[in-house]
Amino acid sequence: MSEAVPPPDKGVLLQLQFTPLFSGLLEADIRDLVAGAELVPLGHEHQLYSQGDAVECFYVVMDGHVELSVDVDGRRSVVEVARKGMVLGDAALFGDGHFLMGARVLTSATVLAIPARSFLAKLEARFDIITHMLSTMSFRLRMLVRQIAELKLKTTAQRLGSFLLSQVEAEEGQATLRFPYDKRLVADELGMKPESLSRALGKLAKLGVESLPDNTVVIADVERLREFCVEDDMG
Repeated sequence: MSEAVPPPDKGVLLQLQFTPLFSGLLEADIRDLVAGAELVPLGHEHQLYSQGDAVECFYVVMDGHVELSVDVDGRRSVVEVARKGMVLGDAALFGDGHFLMGARVLTSATVLAIPARSFLAKLEARFDIITHMLSTMSFRLRMLVRQIAELKLKTTAQRLGSFLLSQVEAEEGQATLRFPYDKRLVADELGMKPESLSRALGKLAKLGVESLPDNTVVIADVERLREFCVEDDMG
């Protein structure tokens, strides 16, 4: 007989309440839905699952970064890097039951592994929660479409500037940040080559964005960079 899994603690439940898939749900409903879930610490480059694998669990990133990629004709392409609070495998969970992408840990991460079968069984009697979750997934899809549009419409410098802005909380003034993972992966995520990223950093330098040798970036004026990133003139 397998060992019983203790219920998620208050800290985990609180974090789930800020996760789009579960936001707006009562704590008691979240606790019931994720009963049997386990916190799993994962090491550098751990393959969480591969494209096409059957969904036995889906995951919430509690800490760290997880690379999501697809294989096309033997070539791997990074679609996104999942961060704290993001759900992995929800589309497959509600779809054909197989992961659409592969997931690989960057450096280290902790995920909450939620058993798929029991989760879906509990949802069968809760049409209100199903409707809520589908609406959050629809919002997520719209955000992905927006990201694709940005890849096509924005210059490499604007794409990189938007990425840097996503890493800071300041709305104005100066800000300092570090690239959260390897610059080559950042370039892949933004749909550019590593040398294009270097050139983009050079262009952003004219706006007061200073790239330091230790992967630190100093933004002299956050508001000025934001205005640059939303300009319609892509010339």
